[in-house]
Amino acid sequence: MFLRLLPILVLAIAFSGCATTQTKSQNEQIETRVTELEKNLQAKDAQIVDLQYQVKDLSSKVETSKSAEPDQASQESGTQAESANDHSDVGSIGANLIRVKVSPEKIQRALKSAGVYTGPVDGKIGPGTKAAIIEFQKSHGLKADGVLGKKTWETLKAYLK
Repeated sequence: MFLRLLPILVLAIAFSGCATTQTKSQNEQIETRVTELEKNLQAKDAQIVDLQYQVKDLSSKVETSKSAEPDQASQESGTQAESANDHSDVGSIGANLIRVKVSPEKIQRALKSAGVYTGPVDGKIGPGTKAAIIEFQKSHGLKADGVLGKKTWETLKAYLK
């Protein structure tokens, strides 16, 4: 009697092991998907912060133009256009995020070397670069605000060597 049940018992144990393997595979797929979604969420958060900066900038420009005389407003817009040209390689997002004297290309190369940036090294600081800065800050115990200040750059520039 025992010999008849032995093959059934062995098969039952073998099949339960396969189910465990399938569960592990499903768990790995779920973990991968969660990681992808977290990265997407970080990118969307960065876009929201960028839009908030843009709204704040535009609001202050509107307030300034309302309170200034017409001649002063035209002079200020000329000055603003000149300063925008000074940061044309940084982009409208990057002008608010980069607080140290370093080229956008160096920032992107360092982020790429750190393994947090997958975009092109094109010198344009956009949502992808900002999301990479935030991810870098989080992984290095820095304030994850997406702003590249002295502390973040001191830690990040080590990846250029």
